[in-house]
Amino acid sequence: MKRLSASRLVELAGELSQRDREITETTGKLRLVSGKQIERLFLVSTTDPASRARLARRSLGRLVERGLLGRLERRRVGGIRAGAAGHVYYLTPRGQRLVAFWQSRGLVRPRSRYEPAATFVRHILGIAECYVRLVEADRAGTVELLEFKAEPECWQSFVGPGGSRQWVKPDAFVRLGVGEFEAHSWIELDCGTEGRGALLRKCRAYQAAYAAGITGDTFPRVVWIATTAKRAELLTEVCGSLPADAWKLFAVTTPERALALLAGGAS
Repeated sequence: MKRLSASRLVELAGELSQRDREITETTGKLRLVSGKQIERLFLVSTTDPASRARLARRSLGRLVERGLLGRLERRRVGGIRAGAAGHVYYLTPRGQRLVAFWQSRGLVRPRSRYEPAATFVRHILGIAECYVRLVEADRAGTVELLEFKAEPECWQSFVGPGGSRQWVKPDAFVRLGVGEFEAHSWIELDCGTEGRGALLRKCRAYQAAYAAGITGDTFPRVVWIATTAKRAELLTEVCGSLPADAWKLFAVTTPERALALLAGGAS
């Protein structure tokens, strides 16, 4: 696709509706999002399902035509009959430049796009689903969604033993308002692709970050969301193999109970 001049890109920004801008920015924030997730985020005021799907199809089609969003060619959610709702969307280089402009970062050089593997798509869409459910819970008044950062924005470095620079790389950071209190969590979405050793190394990284005082007095709870009960059992065993005082840093759950834990509930 032809690269737009800076002046034309600024003109394009002014031509977009508020909804189009929000869809574009959210897609960039989450990296990948399905058409159905876009419906649930931005078209809830339309109660008729057919009308809602039609509006989503028009909005997404318009953004694709303008070169701001792209569709993954080989990845769909819900099968062929799912239509536009089943497409997986990403931010194009043109869209990346526009979002950077909106965020006052200038017209940056965008990253190139490649067709990601199925495991990567499944994982990123799973994080997007966590965000959508939190937005829906906020609308329902169950919690107040104060902050959501996806990776890599939520990654944090710290100084480890010997002065070495180390990282914790959660899938997302969530800050929720629950009554008079706030609940801070790092999300680790487990899709069953990593072995016990890799899971243990991740847990030990969080343990080291806590010992280093990475976030001061408020250390986010690490909420492991397992996609199956069997994986939840494995994660519980892995966390349980750490020293007793480290277990308080973690909670293990499945998607159905994730909201309660993120809101500060007991594991």
